[in-house]
Amino acid sequence: MNHLECVTAQRNQWYWYLLILFLSFLISNTLGTIPYMAVIVWNILRSGGLQNMPEVLSGGNLSFLTEGIDSNLMLFVMLFAFVILLVAGAYLIQQLQGRTWRMVVNGTQRVRWSHFFGGFAVWGVINVISMAVGYVTDPGNFEFRFDAARFIPLVLVAVTMIPIQSASEEFFFRGYLAQGVASWTGSRWWALVVPSVLFGLMHTANPEVAQYGFWVMMPQYILMGVAFGLAALLDDGIEVAMGAHAANNLCGALLTTYEGAAIQTDALFMVRELNPMADLPELILSGALFVGILAYLYKWQFGVLRRPVPPPFKYV
Repeated sequence: MNHLECVTAQRNQWYWYLLILFLSFLISNTLGTIPYMAVIVWNILRSGGLQNMPEVLSGGNLSFLTEGIDSNLMLFVMLFAFVILLVAGAYLIQQLQGRTWRMVVNGTQRVRWSHFFGGFAVWGVINVISMAVGYVTDPGNFEFRFDAARFIPLVLVAVTMIPIQSASEEFFFRGYLAQGVASWTGSRWWALVVPSVLFGLMHTANPEVAQYGFWVMMPQYILMGVAFGLAALLDDGIEVAMGAHAANNLCGALLTTYEGAAIQTDALFMVRELNPMADLPELILSGALFVGILAYLYKWQFGVLRRPVPPPFKYV
């Protein structure tokens, strides 16, 4: 085992993790939002909106800021912040705690890309089958709206940026935080539960939460975090979780969207009605299938979950 065992005692107290996370998000929300702010300013100047700015701000309506901006361009500039987040986090972790980004991925200096694509393929197939079943059983709930002029640029942006966005979330939650929690508690189970709950809470600001309710959406996020986290623990690295997360978000961007989705795109289908609570059993089944299929493919041993994580070691 390497992933959770690679942590050293170098600045491994909880407050160093908090500082690194804070600095990473601070950098991503300053440098990473420059393209987004540039597009917003360009849109305001283009539309002559500066003349109406005082009235708009006094009314609290800022929706005009993004009106008329191409949705694919908006997707790109919004996801660019995750590029900076990933780079900043990897740099800070290496400089302050001596771990390379590859060590955060799996505790070694080599990334297993075959496992990334394995997780991507398995979760992607499960998602596509789930969508196909939903379409066959309730075709009236799906509105097909293919527009090549909109969809082809979407594919280019999504394939380029979404894997980076997904990888950054897995890097921090199933990678970095899981390593920290495991080093403090010596438990793989805590390394599964704590990042999964924090992963769910991170999505509190998503529009889905406002539309469907906190207690409706949190089980969705947390259960997905548990499925990806369990796979990472059993696989001794986060590559399969990174691939599955990328497949999940690509399906959400390219195949289906719905009103209130965190990422609004010109996907192939618009789902008219969504019932997250009714979809919960399907998510549980999908997570179980995901872990079961990969466990068979990679010969995972579930007994490793009971194995304690040794304390961080010190260089002599």
